[in-house]
Amino acid sequence: MARRPIAYNLFRLVMGAIQSTPRGIDRIDFGYLSYLLDHWPEDVVGVMPTLIGMRCFSRDTIIPGLQRLRSLWREELPTTQDPAFHAFLARLNAPETPLPMPRPRRYIPDMEGWRRIRHVLLADGLQFGRPVSRMPQNAIYLDVGHFGLTVPGTFNWRKARPDIAPVFFVHDAIPLEIPQMVAPAAVRSYEKILAAVARHAHALITPTAAAGVSINALLTQRGKGALPVFANPLPIDDVFHAARAGQPLPLDQPYFVMCGAVEPRKNHALLLEVWRQILRQHGENAPYLVMAGGAGFRADEILAPLRSEPALKRRVVFAEGLASPALADLMAGARATLMPSFAEGFGLPPVEGLAMGVPAVLSDIPAHREAAGAFGRYLSPTQAGPWIDAVNTLLSSEEAARERMRVASFVPNRWTDHMRRASGFLETL
Repeated sequence: MARRPIAYNLFRLVMGAIQSTPRGIDRIDFGYLSYLLDHWPEDVVGVMPTLIGMRCFSRDTIIPGLQRLRSLWREELPTTQDPAFHAFLARLNAPETPLPMPRPRRYIPDMEGWRRIRHVLLADGLQFGRPVSRMPQNAIYLDVGHFGLTVPGTFNWRKARPDIAPVFFVHDAIPLEIPQMVAPAAVRSYEKILAAVARHAHALITPTAAAGVSINALLTQRGKGALPVFANPLPIDDVFHAARAGQPLPLDQPYFVMCGAVEPRKNHALLLEVWRQILRQHGENAPYLVMAGGAGFRADEILAPLRSEPALKRRVVFAEGLASPALADLMAGARATLMPSFAEGFGLPPVEGLAMGVPAVLSDIPAHREAAGAFGRYLSPTQAGPWIDAVNTLLSSEEAARERMRVASFVPNRWTDHMRRASGFLETL
């Protein structure tokens, strides 16, 4: 089939320069654009809202900016040179120091944030782009990050360009499915995103079929017919590979890893209760729980027990701001990745762990079962007892080795496979 040009929404990636490291969704957004720039046979341009309106940027302009962004994110920095990793090790070696709370991710740039954004935008000299009306004829407007869909005027060009087919990668429907566990601002933002999808989308890409069903149900409730959905499991970056396994951190006890922003839906509270019980059983021989991620909605409330329970604080340690190589090394040495979430669109960290042969203990929700299949161990997100049993089982070196053997045949979905499927879908439009 003939392929159409791509007009790619750059807004999340440009604003992502504010952060020193990418989130999972940022890495997916970066991977899509990088692959399309390298492999899509037709033209690929970037579009984004600016202070002078929506603008269009050429392929030659985008490539240097993408390279600058990767450098800012330290994605090629070895673990031994990652300052965030050294800060994490320092906290391990000084458990009596004041508890370092994970910091919220910034979305409004400060002066340093604007400097980093400027560094990306001016990578190839001062660029103002072209009017968005000059997007290539018959293009596919592709939005993977859905960051900026709430900016007024984002789609003012649509009436004049009916030849362009918008396609949105929508990762989940969580803000409207469980609004009580999500920041009110995120709920309001998602309503606007859903309205934009309902009004403009020709088709959707989702990370799981379950996410597609949830999103179409919400669209149907709002009077919009169901959209074509292409469910494509998220790809795993090459940095997460089996050769990293078997290199645990220099700790006096085994450790487990949980990745994700501290917020109610991720269910950190359950693991804090699990570790409270584990400490009562094992005392100074208790394993570590490493929480990798920043602060989200109600993080202070969720983490309050760590301020009042010194024993818990000594065994629950935060690792934030890690670049992907350091995160991979951290996960590779863990007894398991733990993810007791109440809701997910996919659940990337435990699948990244499985790609390295690390067992995954997951909440029993549809997205996790789709993502990890027969290789996950699934437990209720509301009952601490089974999680305590799972941790105790994996503390046995023999049981841990058996579980690693069980998951060793897991085959991750790599970028080439994911994008081959995504490209095939885009060709059908």
